[in-house]
Amino acid sequence: MNVFVIENLKCSYPSSGKPILFIENLAIPKGKMTVILGRSGSGKSTLVEALGLMNNTIVAGEVNYFSPGGVVDLAQLWNKRKKVSAIRRNYFSFIFQDDYLMPYYTCVENMLIPRLIQHKMASALTGNFLDKPLEFLNLSGNGIMKQLPCQLAGGQKQRLSFIRAVIKDFDVLFGDEPTGNLDHANSGNLFDFIKEIIYEKFRTAVIVSHNVELSVEKADRIIVLTHCEDNTQSHFRLHPDHIFDRDINNHWENFSNPQDLTDYIKLIL
Repeated sequence: MNVFVIENLKCSYPSSGKPILFIENLAIPKGKMTVILGRSGSGKSTLVEALGLMNNTIVAGEVNYFSPGGVVDLAQLWNKRKKVSAIRRNYFSFIFQDDYLMPYYTCVENMLIPRLIQHKMASALTGNFLDKPLEFLNLSGNGIMKQLPCQLAGGQKQRLSFIRAVIKDFDVLFGDEPTGNLDHANSGNLFDFIKEIIYEKFRTAVIVSHNVELSVEKADRIIVLTHCEDNTQSHFRLHPDHIFDRDINNHWENFSNPQDLTDYIKLIL
């Protein structure tokens, strides 16, 4: 079962008019964590912007999203702004390298804003709804939830923004370099918690990363965007052989060990 199916996708930004990214065929499986790798400027963020309806970069092709409400071609939505907003609000959640916390709200208020927008704040305030993510990411105790973001360290703010994203009801979680400001241990914890959440509730995560080792360690599927010269134009694209999946035994298909896949990805980047 897939959550996104892409065919003949072409992306570019209106300001440049130049092609940035081509993807002929790509399916993103539901209930798994897909990580997108590529060099700087390879279109990783562009692809996430297209899938997450963050920016209208699609100039050709189909991007079918199999939402809880039915199949939607995201490429055809941008003239229906209310529907774009409804899909983002009801089905998508986001985490970025920058925390984007609201400075004059407390930590707990920042976390609950997405649920307030979904008219679900009351349910977030009952029982131990927040206990598990706070404990998992070392943000429990010491009255931290009553503090303002300016009173937190950088890593704490990043982890807080992550919790804000995952406690929202969502179908797809998008991450654009969410571990960029975290050390290796906290990066691993974040990926582990993403996997726990999506496996438990059959949700999906699509994560942009620069960390090949962490991606090979944690991801279910890896796609690698690579440089291509075509008709004198320079752009990036997804080669059919640059999609890597774990098998039912939790091994990477066609690779005898994780290090071999890591070395191969670094070679093609």
